[in-house]
Amino acid sequence: MYYKSFLTIITDASFCLESIWSLKYIMHMYFDQALARGNNKTGIHLAGWLLAFLLLGSAGSVMAGEHHTYVPGVTRPGAYIFHNYCSVCHGDKGDGQSRAREGLDPPPRNYTTPEAAIELTRERMIYSVTHGRPGTAMIAWGSELSGPEIEGVVDYVRKTFMKLGNNATVHAAPDSKLLASRGGVLYMQNCAMCHGETGARATTGRMQPPPRNFTTPEAAAELTRKRMIASITNGRPGTAMKGYGAQFNKSDIEAMADFIREAFMSDSNPNK
Repeated sequence: MYYKSFLTIITDASFCLESIWSLKYIMHMYFDQALARGNNKTGIHLAGWLLAFLLLGSAGSVMAGEHHTYVPGVTRPGAYIFHNYCSVCHGDKGDGQSRAREGLDPPPRNYTTPEAAIELTRERMIYSVTHGRPGTAMIAWGSELSGPEIEGVVDYVRKTFMKLGNNATVHAAPDSKLLASRGGVLYMQNCAMCHGETGARATTGRMQPPPRNFTTPEAAAELTRKRMIASITNGRPGTAMKGYGAQFNKSDIEAMADFIREAFMSDSNPNK
């Protein structure tokens, strides 16, 4: 399986010799992952580096003087950076549909989903490109790309694939008075990690179903105060929502439900 997956990565990336410089980093990551899983360690390692050596060797004359190490004073455009460093895993359309995804766990990020638009702030993306994402195939590019180049590729991804700005709804954070209420304090301490500081969902990870987005018309229509209190108290079976009945008293749970309804659902909730 790992030989096949490695070959698909090579095939997907080598369509353009300019991608080989970034591919060497992906190969480091890929074999470290394979070795950690204990799958035919010696064979995978040797076969992988043999293929890498042959591939890089055959491209050496073309690559001479053309690899993508940062040149002071020269900032390469975001589209160029994405094509040569990112599309091997994330796909040409930013949807994660590359051949490399078959050999990566977790798979590359799909930037075109609503969850990506919610979860990925510009600051988080810049940090991830610079330092990598531990536990994933996303490696650090801070030593290969300049600061302006990292910002440029992040802005390219956000503009091209995430469709932010005029195509995204921006949800404002609750006002300070609401945040200072008992329900607001408890929400920020216990709920915002999943549901977000604006109620529009902060993360999904591998949660299926994902955390509820309280800002949608569907949430306003479905979630009565009674149902929300019951869910906070007892949890929601089959979801990541645990019960807080043993941790908080009835008054605190009601305060959390009322905060959510006032802060996030009031604009579209006729039963407020």
